[in-house]
Amino acid sequence: MNNPIFPRRDAQRGAATLVVTATLCVVLLLATLFANRGLFLEQRLAAQQQRSTLAFEAAEAGLEWAQALLDSPARIGADCLPSAGAASAFRERYLDFVDATASFAPRSWNNAGTPTPLAPSCVRDGAAWSCSCPTNGQPVLVPAAGMDLTPAFSLRFVAGSAPGLVHVVATGCSGWGGACVPGSTGVVDASTRVEAELALWPALRQPPGASLTVRGAVNAATAALGAHNPDAASGGVAIQAGGVIDAPLAHITAPAGRSASSALRAGDARMAAWSADQLFVALFGLPMTQWRTLPGVTTVACAAGCEAALSNAVGAGQRLLFVDGDLDLQGPLTLGDAAHPVLLVVRGAAHLRGAVAWTGVLHAARIDWNEPAAGATVHGALVSASDYAGNATPELHHDAAVLARLSHEAGSFVRVPGSWRDF
Repeated sequence: MNNPIFPRRDAQRGAATLVVTATLCVVLLLATLFANRGLFLEQRLAAQQQRSTLAFEAAEAGLEWAQALLDSPARIGADCLPSAGAASAFRERYLDFVDATASFAPRSWNNAGTPTPLAPSCVRDGAAWSCSCPTNGQPVLVPAAGMDLTPAFSLRFVAGSAPGLVHVVATGCSGWGGACVPGSTGVVDASTRVEAELALWPALRQPPGASLTVRGAVNAATAALGAHNPDAASGGVAIQAGGVIDAPLAHITAPAGRSASSALRAGDARMAAWSADQLFVALFGLPMTQWRTLPGVTTVACAAGCEAALSNAVGAGQRLLFVDGDLDLQGPLTLGDAAHPVLLVVRGAAHLRGAVAWTGVLHAARIDWNEPAAGATVHGALVSASDYAGNATPELHHDAAVLARLSHEAGSFVRVPGSWRDF
């Protein structure tokens, strides 16, 4: 007979199995939750790493962008893009050249009585960058709506540790906000800062010491040209030639207390011994084939007369020019001024006629200047890799301030080794 009060042992085995199964399910659930916790942590770390990398790469892109625009002569608009109607190039907009110290100083704007450095900035807008280059105020940028990641950078320029140096600080962010927006109190997921010092590689390494420098001879027997160099610090040489100087009608200005004849240096044996290439390297620091490829040097194409092409290039803000061939210029024509001198290198001969007014340096394989006319002037220097000839009567002024601007302000920026830092 079965006893209902005391069930058989085999009838109780199902309960033990249920307890074991429930225990295993709890263990599996805990293991799954733990595994998911690690997965969630890895996903979060990966997202943070992505945003941190975006911020770093944006800051590095800012450094590269700043260097490229500092070397560009193109005038830009508020969106940092070339604009024909713009007033200044990127370098002029954000750096002041201080003549007294031959150094660069960052430009600032009046922020309610507080001088605040101008801060060009960019934000990634889909497949391209959208930028703001203010002249008086904070950058104005609006990221595209609906985008999760909008990496951005903001730039700040600091006076370098020596003349010719500029310190660039680039702040990169994973979004448009936080440290990338001056004065912002918002936050972004990630931000970083990188900085580097840039040094100017001058377009004119060694300014000419005379108003007219000629490797060969000067033949101006019938021309009452003027050659002036009252600057004793430069040597006070008005005409320097490797050969003879035939200019009996020339009127010469020498430093105070010196005779006019002391400002004429003919038969310079060292210059006569140089080749045309050696003369160029002595003045420009590079062979002509390399100099013409420097950032900021513009090649001007001239089929015949070059007046319009040069005027257009100078009017667009280009100050370092190269002509691959001969140059023909007919006055009246004015190129350059004291604040914006023009440096022109001509591979062939330069043929000038009439009232050409030049502020800067003209270097050519040969120079001849004919057709006397009032207003023919040079403020800076002329350099001929062979001879100078002609019947024109230009007034050639060795202008130390103009030459200083070309040798200390014009040129290309390069990174100083060891100056790069990240934070």
